[in-house]
Amino acid sequence: MVKFRYWIAAIVIVNIVVLLSYSPVSYGETSVKNPLEWLGQLEDQVVGHCGEGGLLERLNNLEQVMTGRVFAGTVVERLDRLNTLLLVNQPDNVCMLYKIQALEWVLSKEGYSGPIQSRLEQIENLLFNTVYSGPITKRLERLVNQVFPAGAIKGKWVTVSEGTVVKVRMINELNSSQSKPGTSFQFEVIEPVFSNNFLVFPAGVTGSGILAEVSRPENWGRDAKLRLDFAKIRALDGTPIDLYYGSKAQKMDRSRQFAVGASAAGMLAFGPGGILFGLAVRGRETTIPAGTEFYLQVKEPLRIFTIEK
Repeated sequence: MVKFRYWIAAIVIVNIVVLLSYSPVSYGETSVKNPLEWLGQLEDQVVGHCGEGGLLERLNNLEQVMTGRVFAGTVVERLDRLNTLLLVNQPDNVCMLYKIQALEWVLSKEGYSGPIQSRLEQIENLLFNTVYSGPITKRLERLVNQVFPAGAIKGKWVTVSEGTVVKVRMINELNSSQSKPGTSFQFEVIEPVFSNNFLVFPAGVTGSGILAEVSRPENWGRDAKLRLDFAKIRALDGTPIDLYYGSKAQKMDRSRQFAVGASAAGMLAFGPGGILFGLAVRGRETTIPAGTEFYLQVKEPLRIFTIEK
């Protein structure tokens, strides 16, 4: 009864209401039709910034960085080839993202964010105290041969079940007075997620979303509101997985809120129907601080290629 009254009192004094949308934005998928934008996305994921010069010069440079050669074909064909090399697992070869994340997991039992090239350099420094030259493909193969028996990552196809719960933390702050609709934000997984003892998400892997709607405070103490669209987040093998706020996530957030108390810093308290309450005085501006923790869950079952725990 005391806990119930405490919960009601916490809800009465809150002012943040965040509606979690069930229609996530795609994350890192090959949906960009404009070749210049597509190239920019690939450059950002591989080297962390857009290159200099015209489209063809930048594409040539990115191919050299990734593979050590320049390919023939149309611009779209070449972009698709690089996208596949970076993010798509094939029967005879796994993608760059899978290799780098498998290496990070085996070496440190966590994942990292940032461009592939920087993450590769971190591993080279860790193992050899030097950064090698040459294309990323060959440098990755060297590391795989050093770390994994017989130079092969022994993976397995597993199904990630619908409803699998993922604990996440906000990286960016959002607030109703300054953040505008369309503002992007990032969140990170803070506990590794497994499916039948196989890794789905290492801790540290990041996803992104969009602030879909902002409602300012109104008269009579009406709370400011923020509606977030959570995007897909890539699993260990690069497969984009759809996350949303469902009943399992809601139940776990409520249980956690009771356990630590409604005034705990860096937390949000969830109410019925997917409504997310933050802790403040009614009628004030809404802020979701960086570091805020809560749960999401997998929207639909997916097959991924991954490694054993």
